[in-house]
Amino acid sequence: MGILSSCLKDECEREVTYIRSTPVYMTKSEIRLGTATSESARELKNPGQFYYYQDHIFIVEDGEGVHIIDNTIPESPTPISFLAVPGADNMAIKNGILYVNNYIDLMAIDISNPVSAEVIGRTNDIFDPIWEDVNSGQVLVDYILEEVTETMDCHSFSLLRNRGGVFFTEAAFDFVDANTSLSNSSNGAVTGVGGSMARFTIIGDFLYTVSNTSLDVISLEQPTQPNFVSTVDLGWGIETIFPYEDKLFIGSNAGMFIFDNSNPAAPTQLSAFEHARACDPVFVKGNYAYVTLRDGNLCEGFVNQLDLIDISDLSNPELVESFPMDNPHGLTIRNNDLIICEGIHGLKAFDIEDPAILDEKMMDTYEGIHSFDAISIPGSRPLTIVIGEDGFYQFLYSKENGFELLSKIDTKR
Repeated sequence: MGILSSCLKDECEREVTYIRSTPVYMTKSEIRLGTATSESARELKNPGQFYYYQDHIFIVEDGEGVHIIDNTIPESPTPISFLAVPGADNMAIKNGILYVNNYIDLMAIDISNPVSAEVIGRTNDIFDPIWEDVNSGQVLVDYILEEVTETMDCHSFSLLRNRGGVFFTEAAFDFVDANTSLSNSSNGAVTGVGGSMARFTIIGDFLYTVSNTSLDVISLEQPTQPNFVSTVDLGWGIETIFPYEDKLFIGSNAGMFIFDNSNPAAPTQLSAFEHARACDPVFVKGNYAYVTLRDGNLCEGFVNQLDLIDISDLSNPELVESFPMDNPHGLTIRNNDLIICEGIHGLKAFDIEDPAILDEKMMDTYEGIHSFDAISIPGSRPLTIVIGEDGFYQFLYSKENGFELLSKIDTKR
């Protein structure tokens, strides 16, 4: 009796949606051919860091420049100009000079007339490039992200998933390449106020910036020619910097660093507080640091909470309590009012007169917005500005009345 045998070819296909990341290269000469230019106001599309300075709001359009908004009347903020700065993603202001990165360089821009800002200084090679080819002189300056949907066999899918520079949008295969990387100062100078997600901050005659791996110290003693002073290596996953008195609090996705800044040219580390791996902005008031931890691909974490840390002994910070949250991002404090941005969950406000029981003192929530970071504006009105994916918001907040929306500027995607 004969036996009929056959081989059936296994087939496996699937439709995959992912973000394709294409690198963009420029030479240093090409970077420096351009200069910051004042243009008419643009619509917000992809807002990033934001900053308050003398009744004006400055909002970074990631990689493109800075929106300037006249906020003399918070109920009716008026976009007045756009400062085109290729590669911009961080900024700080002192005495009418905006310090902003142009890819790897630092620009000093006179904003005394915000409608017609003028470049008055450039310091080359302040910031390390993402990558540099020393032979060709090209540096990696950006990635173009493009959403792609295609059908592929399982073998190709497996190769794609393990290739760098790919961000999957399919929930079952979330993946990111781990290798991708207002106050008056003591000398009377006037600076502005940044958010808790800030990576630039100014204290006195020094600008402090954080990269993914380090803290950089930059002298502003010659305001139009910032001068690189030193770098402090911190490891990987550095995210934010927050100044408080003569200390610097640096957030990373693995913990919080505390630096003594009594010698501004040479900050020295006092301690480090380790926490679960997560994104980590920090805000400090009195003897407490408030640290939000959230999950997400870029954060490499799985917790959503607010950590209250006792810093009365700066050399030995201690966890007091962890409070569950939805998806906390940036935060701000005005008097005893703590406001936390909860991403797609909106805003929450807490009374922190007794920080250890703040979870029992949630005073109000505001839903229906996507909030990323917040700044409490100095002055007699309890004004809080908020930035998020869907726009720029301004609120009055009080324990008596909760959140009162004053105005909004929508993003146009």
